[in-house]
Amino acid sequence: MDQLFQKISILSCGWLGKPLAIELQRRGYAVKGARTSAEGVKELKEAGIDGHIVVLGDAPPVAPETFWDADILVINVPPRSRERGVQAHMPEMKALRDKLESTGIKKVLFVSSTSVYADVAGVVTETDMGIPETPNGAALREVEQLLLQSPVFRTTVLRFGGLIGYDRVPTAAILQSQRRNNDAPMNVIHRDDCIAIICQLIEKEIWGEIFNACATEHPSRYLYYSTAARAFGLELPEKRSTGVPAAKIVSSDKLKQWLGYEFIYDDPLTIFDMPANRYE
Repeated sequence: MDQLFQKISILSCGWLGKPLAIELQRRGYAVKGARTSAEGVKELKEAGIDGHIVVLGDAPPVAPETFWDADILVINVPPRSRERGVQAHMPEMKALRDKLESTGIKKVLFVSSTSVYADVAGVVTETDMGIPETPNGAALREVEQLLLQSPVFRTTVLRFGGLIGYDRVPTAAILQSQRRNNDAPMNVIHRDDCIAIICQLIEKEIWGEIFNACATEHPSRYLYYSTAARAFGLELPEKRSTGVPAAKIVSSDKLKQWLGYEFIYDDPLTIFDMPANRYE
């Protein structure tokens, strides 16, 4: 289908979704964005995005029907453990799936996380089925299957590593936090890469697949935070050992092979000396 006639709705349109919407519009798509408040919708409209209030819950989503008038839905809704408890996520997503199956939306891109993997030493790929260590990871794993198993629409799952870039960089407080100063490898991805990957998956019509998306290099947490401290002129963190063995390294080989994708920030350490304004 000609992208000029493809309609994409993004749920929701925050730190990642808003710049994604702007970039998709720039590429010729008709885009609608969702926020949960009138203030949020006003922010989207000021950015030139067709904004709609959408609220998820155990019952059918509260949203104008025009929001569901789309060819593709990008779901970027993590478990809201602080608000309702992580156990509320599955009923919300079940109600969302039921709604989607009554619309004309036939393609879904679900933004998941590498927290769906067990915290084991060694390399993990999309085929690893170990039990997640965290409630959020377990909830996301369930939702992935819920969407993938729909007989009405096709879903591609994108498992992002920790999101970095822009205002998501180490602060003085984080640099001195004991729990973050260890030798565990970093599985992270810059927001610019997130947006570029989503756009390529949509443009290449890749549906029904699961992909990891993390930078190829996996520096230790201590090296990452030490590099940030030097770049920002902050006090170097104290190196502490947590006694925890080396953690997982998430492989993005499948994504790179399918898309021929080359990461903008393939080494997370370079984000501190490269301009980050590609989609701002």
